[in-house]
Amino acid sequence: MMLYIFYKIGCWFSTRLPLALSYRMACGLADMHYNMSRKDREAVVNNLKVVLGGAYDEARLAATAREVFRNFAKYLVDLFRFAMIGPNYIKENVKMEGLENIDNALSKGKGVIALSAHIGNWELGGAALSFSGYPIAAVTLTHQNKKINDFFTRQ
Repeated sequence: MMLYIFYKIGCWFSTRLPLALSYRMACGLADMHYNMSRKDREAVVNNLKVVLGGAYDEARLAATAREVFRNFAKYLVDLFRFAMIGPNYIKENVKMEGLENIDNALSKGKGVIALSAHIGNWELGGAALSFSGYPIAAVTLTHQNKKINDFFTRQ
């Protein structure tokens, strides 16, 4: 329940404050979470060890893990601000390349299955395609908490 309340408060602030200030506040909260949650910090560090294959020393791993926390916090700000996104925002802020590939595939009359890596604000890609007139359906995992799941679905 506390996480749901946190998301609601974050959404309220993110939609009322300038983006740069929202990002700074989110990074501050991310740093607090990084410092206070040993379990989450260790999980991220262990994931980085697997991904990076030992290419970093412990200090570099810790710094990279902190950045992961900050980037996720910024992603949440972006997600919270989705209600503010519309066709004009997409036109002014999103550069889409390669749409001819989708158009070519759609011209065959069988639809398209597109895959996206779960990196950064991947939802923005779906929104951009949707606002550009492409029909979108997504397969996602649900959150364990129904209130959180409903909140993210609304966003």
